[in-house]
Amino acid sequence: MKKGLIILLLVILLISIFTFAGFAKAIKVGFVAANMGADSNVLAYQGMKNYCERMGWDLQSIDCEGDITRYSSNIINLISNKVDAIVLTCGEKTLIEEGVVAAEKAGIPVFLSDTENIGNTIVNATSNCWAMGAFLASHAIDRMRALHPGEKYNVCIIGMPDLYVHRQRKQMMEAVFNSPENEDVNILAVESCTIANWSSVPYDIVKAWIAKYGDKIDCILGTWDGISWGISRAIADSGFTKDDMFTMSIDGSEQTYDLMRRGDPFVGVIAQNFAGWSEVDGDAIQAVVVEGKDPKDVVPPSRTVYVPYKWVDATNVPKKGEGIEFNYIGLFE
Repeated sequence: MKKGLIILLLVILLISIFTFAGFAKAIKVGFVAANMGADSNVLAYQGMKNYCERMGWDLQSIDCEGDITRYSSNIINLISNKVDAIVLTCGEKTLIEEGVVAAEKAGIPVFLSDTENIGNTIVNATSNCWAMGAFLASHAIDRMRALHPGEKYNVCIIGMPDLYVHRQRKQMMEAVFNSPENEDVNILAVESCTIANWSSVPYDIVKAWIAKYGDKIDCILGTWDGISWGISRAIADSGFTKDDMFTMSIDGSEQTYDLMRRGDPFVGVIAQNFAGWSEVDGDAIQAVVVEGKDPKDVVPPSRTVYVPYKWVDATNVPKKGEGIEFNYIGLFE
């Protein structure tokens, strides 16, 4: 009896070992970033790096260095390197299509973060940009009304239409500001910058607006932090305080939190969980590539997973050197 029980336990142990070994298979993951000079890309990459280290996977990364026309060629480079899975972050479906088709022909699944699905890509882990655009505009309206009750308010917007996520955010900001419920809000001016010139152009745009409209401007929104850094600096350089004129944005980064901590006109931000995108992609890679599951049994029919975000302002801005606690588990939360 004892001998039989011992044999049974050994069999169960061996099955468990081989099963775990199958699920812990070492694979090679390729990661393509739009621009590793952007916090979103850096944090998404770091999240994927951490995931790969936990799983014992090899990670190879390629940076488009702000030239998003290089997406497909970089995907093809990773195919040549015989990776088992490819992750793309912060792209545009028209720019990745050629590479996605090549990956599909090579039998390599493609996983996305903050990039529209196209072809047979497995999943897009992202934040809901439609919702964030509306959320940001709502916070801007609430602040203007709190600072100057009963007045009329003039807002300006600077977008970056190169990428669909920025187009979505801007459209929803405009929709909220133009709502019949917000008759006290007027969109005074709208301008755009590009991926190539975002670091300088927003400052120049705002300086020109202030020269033209002066203190008639109450709020200037950017579709991401990098734009609002220039906005905030231009407001301050023009002699205005955050109570005169302010900016808010979407992303959440250490530079943004620094500006908020020191009382600059950058007063609020929707903090995205960039590492959370990578948790979703990592979970999907584990399920589809390692465990061999059908993607239809792993991701929702939309192939889009929205990762939660948080509002940050002076009341909850993290201390220097600390980040936002999202407490997000991943795809199978």
